[in-house]
Amino acid sequence: MGAFNMMVVRLGENSWVLIGMIFLELLLIIIPALIFSRLKNFSFISALKEMGLQKNEDLLIKIISGIGFGILFFFFSNYLVIFFRDFIIRNLFGDIFVEYAQEGAIITSPIHPDFIQLITLIVLHIIIVGPCEETFFRGFIIKRCNVRLKLIYSIIISSTFFALYHVPPFLVPLTTIVTFFGYYFTFGLLLSFIYIYFNYSIIPCSIAHSCFNILLLIL
Repeated sequence: MGAFNMMVVRLGENSWVLIGMIFLELLLIIIPALIFSRLKNFSFISALKEMGLQKNEDLLIKIISGIGFGILFFFFSNYLVIFFRDFIIRNLFGDIFVEYAQEGAIITSPIHPDFIQLITLIVLHIIIVGPCEETFFRGFIIKRCNVRLKLIYSIIISSTFFALYHVPPFLVPLTTIVTFFGYYFTFGLLLSFIYIYFNYSIIPCSIAHSCFNILLLIL
């Protein structure tokens, strides 16, 4: 198993490196907004608003709902892993396949962060990770695809890209993609349904996303 241990990408070994890399997620809203503003002859600010970064009504309800969904996702996530990894993939491809998949995963959990690093990570998950990923995968992809496609197809495309973003081809082995794609795809679907239910608002799905990540971080 030594050769496969070398495949693991442990981004959390240095918490400051992990913190720095989180800022790269800002590109998920900056680049699409720039492209959209050029194509539609909008201002950059107008493009951001079109992607969902604007004032919202019923803000308190959306915040409370987002927190509730995030907590629910946290308790639901272990069962989802068991279902896809152990019940489906392990039964289809065997134990060795799953072991290789886990060895090839990208590990983003910080290893022994100090108090300042932990607080910084929590804040960045709230203000960058959740909002940026949800603005791109929900606010941008679903809206743009829905111009030409039915909503259900737009949701599937968004969720597929969301899953591949978390198990990126060329960075992780095929075993890892196959094993964990369903897990991330399901969360992509759930976050998309929240986005649609709350009238295309990224607030509740961003908070749910951030809350879920923070619970994984501290518990």
